Amino acid sequence: MPIGTMEVVDNFPYQALRDYYEKWYRPDQQCIAVVGDVDVDRIEGKIKEMFADIKMPENPAPRVYYPVADNDKPIIAIGKDKEQSRALVQLMFKREATPDSMKGNLDYLVELYVVNMITNMLNSRLSDIMSTPDAPFAVAQAMDGRFLAAKTKKALTLAGLAKGNDIKPVIESIYREALRAKRGGFTATEYDRARNEFLSALEAAYKNRNTQSSSVLVEEYVRNFIDNEPIPGIENEYNIMNLLAKQIPVEVINMAMLSLIPDKNLVVLAMLPDNGQFIIPTEAELSDVLTKVAAEDISAHVDEVKSEPLIAQLPKPGTVVSVGEDKLYGATVWTLSNGIKVVFKHTDFKDDEILFMATANGGTSVYGAYDDLNLRFLPIAMLQSGLGSYTNSDLSKYLAGKQASVSVTLDDYARSVSGSCVVKDLPSLMELIYMTFTAYNITPDEFASTQNVYTGALQNQEASPEYQFGKGFQMDTYVSPRNYAVDVATIQNADRERILEIIHQQLADAGQFTFYFVGNVNAETLKPLVEQYIATLPKGAAPKEVKLAGLGFKKGASTDRETFKMDIPQTYVGITVTGDMPYTSKNQKLASIAGQILTGRLVKLVREDEGAVYSISAQGAMQRVSDNPVVMQSAFPMKPEMKDKVLGIIAEQFDDMSRNITPEELAKVKEFMVKSATEGLERNASWLSAMVGYNRLPVDTLTDAVDVINSITEDDVEAFMSQLMKQNNYRVYILDPAE
Repeated sequence: MPIGTMEVVDNFPYQALRDYYEKWYRPDQQCIAVVGDVDVDRIEGKIKEMFADIKMPENPAPRVYYPVADNDKPIIAIGKDKEQSRALVQLMFKREATPDSMKGNLDYLVELYVVNMITNMLNSRLSDIMSTPDAPFAVAQAMDGRFLAAKTKKALTLAGLAKGNDIKPVIESIYREALRAKRGGFTATEYDRARNEFLSALEAAYKNRNTQSSSVLVEEYVRNFIDNEPIPGIENEYNIMNLLAKQIPVEVINMAMLSLIPDKNLVVLAMLPDNGQFIIPTEAELSDVLTKVAAEDISAHVDEVKSEPLIAQLPKPGTVVSVGEDKLYGATVWTLSNGIKVVFKHTDFKDDEILFMATANGGTSVYGAYDDLNLRFLPIAMLQSGLGSYTNSDLSKYLAGKQASVSVTLDDYARSVSGSCVVKDLPSLMELIYMTFTAYNITPDEFASTQNVYTGALQNQEASPEYQFGKGFQMDTYVSPRNYAVDVATIQNADRERILEIIHQQLADAGQFTFYFVGNVNAETLKPLVEQYIATLPKGAAPKEVKLAGLGFKKGASTDRETFKMDIPQTYVGITVTGDMPYTSKNQKLASIAGQILTGRLVKLVREDEGAVYSISAQGAMQRVSDNPVVMQSAFPMKPEMKDKVLGIIAEQFDDMSRNITPEELAKVKEFMVKSATEGLERNASWLSAMVGYNRLPVDTLTDAVDVINSITEDDVEAFMSQLMKQNNYRVYILDPAE
C-alpha cells in the first residue's frame, strides 16, 4: 500500500515535522528493550544516563484509538494503478478486537489458539486447490490480524492473486471456501493435523528454549509494549497450550468460525493493474459475485488422506563396514556396505535440531544449450513435487505434526539434497531422504499448477520497470541463457518429462554423494537408520570431477543501456565486477570485507552526500567452484538526472579501494565479522556448510576464521582490490526511462 505522496514529501513545512516529533516522541510512548550477552547493570546505567532527562510535556496529547464502524452490506473498494504488477484481492471479515486490558487471561490464549487453528486449516484447503491445474487463483492465503491500520478491529482475511486477466473468479473461489468452512466446519482429521503441527512446533521451541536468539525475545517485549500481547515465557506457554489443545475439540473450533466470518462486516479490497489488458470490474459486478456465491448450496469439505505407506517396501538393511574420523571438524566418518560415506558431528548448540545435507560435484553443467530453457524453469518446477505415489499435498498431510523436511538443489557445478528435523523425527527425515533419491516425482497436475501460478504472477509483472531491469541485468551479465530471468514464455514452454528426467539423472547415483548430519544426533540412534535408508541406496560410478563449462558471468568491461516506458522516471543501475583468484580462506574473507567497505562508502557518498538514491549497498563474495570465483555487485534505482555523477563516484571508489583503505573502515568491518565468525562456531549450520564446502574444494573457512580475519590489513584489502580491478571485468547495465 502507498505510504504517502511525493507532494507531501516535497512541500511539508519543517515545523510540521518538528511539532509531530514533540507531540508523540515522549517517554510515556517509548520503550527500550535490550536482550543479549550484556552487563545488565552497565546497560541499565547507560539507559538512565541517556534517557532519564527527557521531559514529559505538560499537557500530553491523549493517544486515541478510533472505532471502526460496522457495515451491513459489503464495502467494496477497487483500485487500479499502472505500477501495480499483480492483481490482488482481499476479503476481510471484520470483528471487534480484544482490548489490550483483557489480554492477560486464559481466554485470550484460547482465542489465539483457535484462530491459529482456523487459519492453518483454511490455508491447507487453499493449498490443495492451488495444487490443481484448473485452480481459479495463482496463490491464496488466509491470515488474521489488524483490520488495515485499525487497532480496534481485527479481521480474518482471505487474499488471492489472479492468474488471468479477471479478478472475479478469485473472489468467487476464496469467498466460497470461507463460507464452506463457516457452514460445514472443519473435519476431525483436518483438526488433528493442524493441532499436531502446532504442538510439534511448540515442542521444538520448548526444547531449544536455552538457545533461542535474542531477536525472538526482544520482539516479544516489543509486542507486549505496543499491544499488551502476553509473554508467559516458553516454559509456561508450552504447558498451557498443550493443556488447551487437548481440551478444545473440533466443535469449539467450528463454533468460533461463526464469529470469525460474520453475516456482516465484509470488506473487499481489489488492487489491480491498469495495463489496458486486465478487466477492471465495477463495484456492482463484485457485489453480484458475492451475492451469487452466498446463495449457493455449498457442500462440506471432504478430507482426502492417503492410507498407504510412503515407502511400499524397504530393502534389506546394509551395514556400516568401517569407522573413521574427520579430525579437522571433529566428525565421525562411516563407510557403508554400498560404498557411500556418511559424516556426522554431534553438537549441543541446540537441543532439538538436526541438519542434513548430501552433496556431490557435477551439477547441470553436463547438459548442453538445448536444455537451457528447462534448466531455467527447473528450480521453480521443484517447488511443488512429491515422492512416489504421494503428491506434494499428500506429503504435507503425511508430515503434519512432524518437523522434518528435505529439498533438492541442482547448481551448475554441484548437486545437493538437504533437510532438517527435530530429534524425534529423524526416522521421518530418513524416509524423505530415501524416497528423494529413489522416487522423486512431479505429477502432470503439479507441473501444470506450478506453471499456472507463475504465469499468473509474471504476466502483469512484465510491464513493471523493476522486472524489466532484473531481466535485462541478468541477460547483460550472464554467459548462458540458463541463468536468465524466468518469463512467461519460459514457463509455458517448459517440458515436464525432460525436467523430471534431468532430476532423476542427477540423483540416480547416490554413490557420488557424501551424506552429512550435524546437531543433536548420536551414533546409537543414527546407525540403524543409516543402514536401513542410506546403505540401501543405489550406488554407481565414482564421484564426478568438476569441469568448468563457461556458465558464469561475462568477462570484459562494458556499459550497456536500454530504455523502458515508466510513469515515474527512475534510472536502474546494475554493476558487476568479477575476477579469478585462488580460493583461500583469506581471499574468501577479503571478498566479503571489500563488499562491506564499499557499501559504507556508497551510503555516505551516494545517499547521504548526494541524495541520489533511497538505499544502496554492495555485496562481495567468493565461490569455491566457479568460472568467476570473485564477484562484487551493486544494483539500485536512482534519480535519472544524477546518473552520470553517481556512476562516476562508484567507479572512483572501486579504483580508490585498490590504493586507499583506512584503518577505521577496516576495523569496523573486521569487528563485525569476528563477532559473526565467533557466533558461527556455535551454530550447526556453520559446521555443516564448512564440511560440505570442504568436500567440494578442500579449503577450511571455519575453524581459523577469527584468526584469518584478525590478520587482514589495509594492504591486504588494497592488494585484493588491485588484483581484481586489473582483470578489467567492470560491467555496467543501465535501464533509463524512455522519453
